[in-house]
Amino acid sequence: MGRLLAYIPCPSLCAPGGRKGWNRRIRQFFAISIVVCLLISSLLKLSSEYYDDPTNNVSSNGDPAQRREPPKDDSPRRPEYFQWQTTSSFSPVSQDITGTSTEQLCNSFPQHLLEGMVQPVLKMGSTEDRTKIEAQLESVSTCIRDLLIFSDLDESLHGRQVIDILEEVAAAYHFENDDFGNYTYLRQFGSNLDMSPGKANESRTIDGWKLDKYKFLPMIERAWTMRPDRRWYFFYETDTYVVWDTLFRLLANLDHETPLYIGSASPGRLGDAQDPGSVTWFANGGPGFALSRAAMVRLLHREVGRDGDYLEPSLSYRWLDLLRADPCGDSILGWALRDVGITLSGFWPMFNPYPLHGISFSQPYWCQPVLTMHKTKPEDMIKLWKWEHSRRAIDRPLIYRDLYDFHHKDRPFYLEDWDNMGGEGHRGPAAGSFAECGKACGEDAGCLQYRWHLRNCTFTNSIRYGEPRAPEIPTDAPMAPEGHEWTYEESRFVSGWSAPKIALWYDDHQCEAVQWVRPSLTRIF
Repeated sequence: MGRLLAYIPCPSLCAPGGRKGWNRRIRQFFAISIVVCLLISSLLKLSSEYYDDPTNNVSSNGDPAQRREPPKDDSPRRPEYFQWQTTSSFSPVSQDITGTSTEQLCNSFPQHLLEGMVQPVLKMGSTEDRTKIEAQLESVSTCIRDLLIFSDLDESLHGRQVIDILEEVAAAYHFENDDFGNYTYLRQFGSNLDMSPGKANESRTIDGWKLDKYKFLPMIERAWTMRPDRRWYFFYETDTYVVWDTLFRLLANLDHETPLYIGSASPGRLGDAQDPGSVTWFANGGPGFALSRAAMVRLLHREVGRDGDYLEPSLSYRWLDLLRADPCGDSILGWALRDVGITLSGFWPMFNPYPLHGISFSQPYWCQPVLTMHKTKPEDMIKLWKWEHSRRAIDRPLIYRDLYDFHHKDRPFYLEDWDNMGGEGHRGPAAGSFAECGKACGEDAGCLQYRWHLRNCTFTNSIRYGEPRAPEIPTDAPMAPEGHEWTYEESRFVSGWSAPKIALWYDDHQCEAVQWVRPSLTRIF
């Protein structure tokens, strides 16, 4: 203080009235300081109220439930794809699968990502084909130590606890609900039912499919109750093939504090019954879907009264009336998320509702990542899981161009009693034989594969593996030529691939970069 006073000019204090003037200045200084402090305090209060507002970006306590959606970027300069550079967390990244045991393959799995980042949740039914369940648990899910398995009956599989997710639902689920007669039967006789392979659907009056839709909302609640510390929650089914490496890469580039709902878009309920365009898009449960932590918090939030009582019903009870009327539980989940302001981020074809044998390989998604596939055959599930271990790369995910090799690399030129079209393709010329059909495809510049049946050719400009199909003369089949009856050979489905043109097409379609698609509700299956 002495040093400070030494710098004060003496005349200001020593002059007549100097000390009074100095005191006046001090009082003015403190008055101004008080006004400034009050102003700063008001600004801080306004700022706090802004950040605590649920409509704003982040709350003052960092609660992700209070985070708003990111602004929609519809700029014409917005890149079509995310410009991500990703890396694999598997170690080693790829392995020689020859003679390698399941335990050795699982040693490469990044378990640390499941401890805080992602919680896998497998949904199944006790009446499902056991072959399908066994294939899932021996391949895609076999390396996951902390796996939640939710079903309609408590049991143990491969040393894992399967939890009856319907056990704790509100009693209202049972009242005047014929669907739950199936659940009552399961609870009463479940332990005595034959669950062995091949016996899953024999001599049984239970319709497990009618129970499936009631599992979606309770499994969201239970997953949060059991594992409330995860950044992401990933839900899938027994016939879902999951490329975990791609999932980890995707989620590592997305903000879990933003309410995100990710999957393959399917049209659901109408937001306005009078407006057919107001469709609520939901994530098809078959290819799986992911919810961020912020989305889970917002979806499960319930208002609380002054006495600590919940003023709102639980999620699973809140939408019971709609569940009774709607055949799809995943559709109701999408509706419930829409109700709290969360719209779907559609990531098709990363989340693919088609099975591996039904995928049409073509240019639109040739260079895009593969994340899930639905309705995977048990024999494909195990083979594909082992094959994937030999095809991983550290600097990019598995893409459709890689996946093409699984079925098509050693595929023969043609297969009998085989349908490589499904519902695709366009009618080609009439042909008296399969050889004539193949010749016609070779002369058609756009034909990459063909199918011959009842003297008719079908062509496509994409490449599809297909599946076995027994000889058949459909009721809507064209009439046989006059004076002729369809023969057994003509009723067979014979499929072929134009190998030279496919080889040229393959070589001409290289992938310089991975096309990480942005979310879309117009680019769907």
